Amino acid sequence: MEAQMTTTTTAPRFQEFWRVFRNNYMGLVGFMMLVVAIIVAILAPVLSPYDPSSTLNVTTTDIYNPPSAAHWLGTDDAGQDVLTNFIFGARVSLTIGFFAAFISLVIGGVLGIIAGFYGGRTEELIMRFTDIMLVIPDLPLMMVVIALTKPSIFNIILVIGLLYWTTTARMVRSQTLAVKSRKFVLRARAIGSSKRHIIRRHILPLVLPILVVQAVLVVSSAVLAESTLSFLGLGDPTALSWGQMLNYAFGRGAMSTGAWWALVVPGFGIVWVVLGLTLLGQGLEQVLNPRLDTHHLMPGRPVVRNEANEDAEKSTGKSPLLEVRNLSIHYVNNGKPPARAVENISFNLQEGELIGLVGESGCGKTTLMLSLLRLLPSAGQIVNGRVLFNGRDLTALTEDELNSVRWSGISIVFQGAMNALNPVRTVGEQIAEAIIKHLPGFPKENLSARVVELLDLVGIAADHKDHFPHQYSGGMRQRAMIAMALACNPQVIVADEPTTALDVMIQAQILELLDRLRKKLGLAIIFVTHDLGVVAEMCDKVLVMYGGVTAEYADVDVIYNNPKHPYTQELLKAFPDLTKPKKKLSSIPGYPPRLDALPAGCRFAPRCPAAFKRCHTDPPSLHKLGDGHIASCHLLEASS
Repeated sequence: MEAQMTTTTTAPRFQEFWRVFRNNYMGLVGFMMLVVAIIVAILAPVLSPYDPSSTLNVTTTDIYNPPSAAHWLGTDDAGQDVLTNFIFGARVSLTIGFFAAFISLVIGGVLGIIAGFYGGRTEELIMRFTDIMLVIPDLPLMMVVIALTKPSIFNIILVIGLLYWTTTARMVRSQTLAVKSRKFVLRARAIGSSKRHIIRRHILPLVLPILVVQAVLVVSSAVLAESTLSFLGLGDPTALSWGQMLNYAFGRGAMSTGAWWALVVPGFGIVWVVLGLTLLGQGLEQVLNPRLDTHHLMPGRPVVRNEANEDAEKSTGKSPLLEVRNLSIHYVNNGKPPARAVENISFNLQEGELIGLVGESGCGKTTLMLSLLRLLPSAGQIVNGRVLFNGRDLTALTEDELNSVRWSGISIVFQGAMNALNPVRTVGEQIAEAIIKHLPGFPKENLSARVVELLDLVGIAADHKDHFPHQYSGGMRQRAMIAMALACNPQVIVADEPTTALDVMIQAQILELLDRLRKKLGLAIIFVTHDLGVVAEMCDKVLVMYGGVTAEYADVDVIYNNPKHPYTQELLKAFPDLTKPKKKLSSIPGYPPRLDALPAGCRFAPRCPAAFKRCHTDPPSLHKLGDGHIASCHLLEASS
């Protein structure tokens, strides 16, 4: 079924490509020039006026004869027809160019993708070897290798292919780094896709355009390299190429006899092919090479645990579906203090419950959410705490074990749906991807119907299944992300600001959809937002974060009617209340603290209107103020 879906979208993709490409005159001219050269090479026996291997009836008077009716482009030093040699020479030059380019692209593409995707020591080793190869002059090295081996077409192809991969490797590595940081790759990791699957289905399709462009340019470089080697006398003496024709002409007196045609004709062929390939490569680059937006999210490091600081407090009452205990996350930067993005955060999530996570930008909300499935940036480390899902500690699982939880147990609706969807694959394909990964026994013939069912669940018509993300509106893309999150019937959905950049009406529709699905399917939802009105209307509990720590955690009614932390109080003052139209809104002065340069004492103290001397020296403890009500403030010590 997946193959069928891919086939149905191939023709529209090609039609779209051709529609754009035919308006690129530079690329179109280059394409036509290359087609002419290829046709000449393929139809050489038909187009050539003479047999290139025949030397019958050739006398000394036939040497270097100028162009005539019998020989349109004259004869060479052997009395053979230059036009015939030129036509058959195209075969050798183009064959060497294409096959050598193929070898170099395979080597450079594989090494570039491995280096860019895996990073670390693997990347360092590959790129340092690439740098060494780059500083070695190609031509002298090729001359030495060919001179030490038997000059043949195979050896020339092999040597050029083995020495021309370095530029491809660097370009592919750079593109892979850009692609793997996109949110749709993070989403693929979140659904538990293997590294091989991510490379094949997500990295390669977006790296392929630059490989296509590079392939065209490498062919031209290979044709030039073969011509140069042949001109220097290192070509295959049994195969006549354009470079070999130049070698014979220069070495056998064409210049001294004024036989310009023996030089101009093969030179024209080389220039024609190289110019055509260059124009085609430039045109393809303009059409195929997308401008990829980068994002800071990258594959995370393994969990580093600090058992000495682990809080062993056991939960009481009904076991929560998801339990986060004293979770701490640092971003490590060599030679600099770690950025303490999250410290000692705890909360519980029951079945069917919706918890709101609020706070200003930079307070650690997204970091906390990504840590639940260990999708942190590469510098992120969980240094303390546990994440218990159905009693299993997710921070202690292997990557394969965690993949069985991702998307089938906990799924994520990422902020900015356009960046979380692969632009070169249809929305239906991307929804089906999660089903194929986690439900291998799912009948393939029912896969399309399941995709349609999920889209219908979020209010998207079935005929939009085969559309690409750019063909969706902002609201539809967000609905598609929700449909994707529901694909494997998860128990928990993390919604990371799902209404960002949407207009008010669409925001309301998305929020209503999430609430309806929660009640219909019994989902538990963690909702990250800046909108306190949404929190008041939808959430059961609220976790207020500031500077990576818990400011206040309680039921939504307690947070709105009896907030205890000064930060929560200041946030509510900045929120309009329609029941109090004369209420003046106020903003909190200053900005959240830098996580790698946190203030001493309470992190909110520099902006807190109620701060006193102790607030600037001693970090506050978490105080239990009632049933499930927790806040961290020195002013609350007497109340706890």
